[in-house]
Amino acid sequence: MKRLFAAAVLPITCLSLLLPGLSGCGLMFGGSHQTISVQSSPDAAKVTTTPPTGEFTTPTNLRLERKSDYSLTFEKAGYSAGHFQIQHHMRGGILALDILFTGLLGIIPDAATGAWNALSPETATVVLTKVAMIDGPDEIRVGVRIGKGSGGNAAAIDASAPGVTVRVDTVHMR
Repeated sequence: MKRLFAAAVLPITCLSLLLPGLSGCGLMFGGSHQTISVQSSPDAAKVTTTPPTGEFTTPTNLRLERKSDYSLTFEKAGYSAGHFQIQHHMRGGILALDILFTGLLGIIPDAATGAWNALSPETATVVLTKVAMIDGPDEIRVGVRIGKGSGGNAAAIDASAPGVTVRVDTVHMR
């Protein structure tokens, strides 16, 4: 009876030890893709990746393959383009687990899919710089003083920036 039990359990035990090796520890603990959180200031910037994975709008999450390095380009009208680098590197713990538990059977699929890698950093945040269409301040304050002059009503207009042209239109009140 004991021999019959051992004969039935041994193949099942060996099979359960080999099945994890068919996928590799990297595939089991994280897979071949990683999610990267992407943000920009201001929001709603267009993000493209090299190598190409699509076009996205911030804030977003990118699902990237672990086996590649990526360059992110952020673009928004009125702002200079921003760039960000994401690097891949080997997760040493995954390689150790593959060697310890699966041998070559786990290393091969993890190496082929890049599952033994990790991407860093896991968050990409870029601050875009505003570009002006013309030289000058972002904001101009205009003041109007109304009073009596020698010829009747008078208005004086001042601007906070030198060389600013202010146009005044007549408004008729009803």
